[in-house]
Order: sequence, then C-alpha cells, then structure tokens
Amino acid sequence: MIIKKKYLEYLSKRDNTLGKIIKNFQKPSITTSDDYLLDLVKYIIFQQISTKAGITIYKRFMTYYKNGNFQMKKFHLTEKVQKEIGLSGQKKLYIENIFLNKDEIIGLKEIDDEKIIREKLIKIKGIGNWTIDMFLIFSKGHLDIFPLGDLAVVNVIKKEYKVESMNQILEIANKWSPYKTIGTLYLWESLGDDFPN
Repeated sequence: MIIKKKYLEYLSKRDNTLGKIIKNFQKPSITTSDDYLLDLVKYIIFQQISTKAGITIYKRFMTYYKNGNFQMKKFHLTEKVQKEIGLSGQKKLYIENIFLNKDEIIGLKEIDDEKIIREKLIKIKGIGNWTIDMFLIFSKGHLDIFPLGDLAVVNVIKKEYKVESMNQILEIANKWSPYKTIGTLYLWESLGDDFPN
C-alpha cells in the first residue's frame, strides 16, 4: 500500500512536530499479509521484548516451521523445541492456541470491520490489544490505528511533545486521524525500529 502525498500533507498540517519527523525520515511502507496464523505468531513472539530479540526468535521459529520439525497439526511444541527457539512457556502456549483457533483466524480474511476483528481476536488467549493493533496495521493495512500499548511509540511522543499522561498522548494521536497508522509508522522510523512487516 502506497502512502500518498496527501496523507503526509494532512498530517503535517495537523501536527507541526509530526511534520518535522515526516520531513526528516524516510517514508515507511505499509504492507498487508494474508497468512494470518503466522502473522499472529510473530506478533506474540514480539510481545514485550526488543525488536532484535523478536527477530532472532521469529527466525528460529520459522526455520522449524518450514522444515516441518514439529507437528503443528497437533498444536504442540515440545519443550526441547520451545527452548531451542527461545520461547517462554507462556508464549509457547499462546502460539499453540493460535493454531487451535485457526478456523476463526482464517475467517478474518472476509472481515474488514475493526470492531468485529477486535471482538473476535480478544477472545483468543494470548492475544491482547497490542497484538490486535499490530494485526490491524501489518496484516490488514488499516490506516487509522494507534497502538497505545506500544512503549516505544509512547516514549517517542513523551520525548518529542514533552507530555506525560496517556490522555495527552491520545489527544496527540487523535489529531492524526484518519491516518494514525502513518503517524505511528513515522515514529517507529524515527527510532530505526526494524519491525518486520
């Protein structure tokens, strides 16, 4: 998906601080995906860890997945595989749960309504609001998502806008609507955060 010039002009007019970030950093890209199962596995792996660690663990997971070294049809990762990949016990269970709910997740290909997607995903153990936000941004390509639970984004706003409260942060992000996703992507870009989309 191409980030159009008119989106950037809109954001720059609405927010001078974001406008400076847009001017100083490379235009990010928005890609969508139709492999929702592996997308959600990736987002679960990235929960509450650094980008670098997330990339390493996800690459290990994909090596096992592609080589068929475990029977994903049984929705079970052995303890040995779990440790070799570098997953916590909790994330292991969450990933198994993704595949147990695969029919529900695959069915989201027919749904684009944000509210319905949130309602369906939040019921799956291991999926919280941050994971849903990542899904809406990187899997579905929604343009108006702000991940309030993303500590990196929140900290950039606190630093750049000299604010502290979550209400102030939301007020800033809401100014970017209907392109909150693009504003968020630029904040990640300003950090050099290589989240794999």
